[in-house]
Amino acid sequence: MKYSALIGNPTDHSVSYVLYRELAKAAGIHGFYQHIRVNIEPDELEQSLHAFNTLHFAGLNVTLPYKLDIMSYLDKLDPVVNELGAVNTIRLGDATIGYNTDWLGITGSIKQFGDKSQYSSAVIFGTGGAARAAIYACKQLGVKKIQVVYRLEASENTRKLQELSSNNISLHSYSEVKSLIENSQLVINATSAGMVGKDSTPFSLAMLDDVALEGKVFLDAVFNPLKTPLLTYFESKGATVIDGLWMMIYQGVGALGIWFDQKISADISDLTRIHDLLEKELHHV
Repeated sequence: MKYSALIGNPTDHSVSYVLYRELAKAAGIHGFYQHIRVNIEPDELEQSLHAFNTLHFAGLNVTLPYKLDIMSYLDKLDPVVNELGAVNTIRLGDATIGYNTDWLGITGSIKQFGDKSQYSSAVIFGTGGAARAAIYACKQLGVKKIQVVYRLEASENTRKLQELSSNNISLHSYSEVKSLIENSQLVINATSAGMVGKDSTPFSLAMLDDVALEGKVFLDAVFNPLKTPLLTYFESKGATVIDGLWMMIYQGVGALGIWFDQKISADISDLTRIHDLLEKELHHV
């Protein structure tokens, strides 16, 4: 019997139990396997980690608000974590090891659905953890010019990203977003804009009304709702759009591979079926 879990607070909104159940089937992981959701209080974090390990869970996914706090309780960190600054996946066992697979969700999605040619320039909305994953993903995709758009110049996240600024990474305000998108092939929303209860968009979409978006690739990290105002707008103007469920699926492929120490192979027909199941499940959470 094999188990994994999502820990955070809250976790009730997550559809990851469907994701990992179906990925395990598609990957041919034999035997009983179940992924559960567990709400954890801040003062329970360390003891919960030990409890899951004692119960021989294969691994954990970590969601808000513990992606940073959990790091101090782990034995080892994958080198990528040091660059991204957060853990979303833990392999349990003799040593507890923290990973971040969010960037795999981005690269996997773009490789599958985006333009197969080289991206010379990308625009990333946001400066938080998802934006760091997007920056790292763009580096792995060989993007030569990575432009990060911030809302608050004085925010802590923006200041941290300014430390990373280099010849191919630059920071910009939303006043520049029109020209940035005009001259880029790849656009990634790494903000919470469009999510239920959040701002619908990080800037006025009217700024892009005379921008040609055909041939561009837009990826949204938000998956609930699936059709955010940003995604709907880019799609209506001819861009190739990738919704947030695909990012979730491909980061899940990476996490499952870490937990079971194997390359997870699932063809696009299996992944499309899983996407459809997740989309239906979102209506019930």
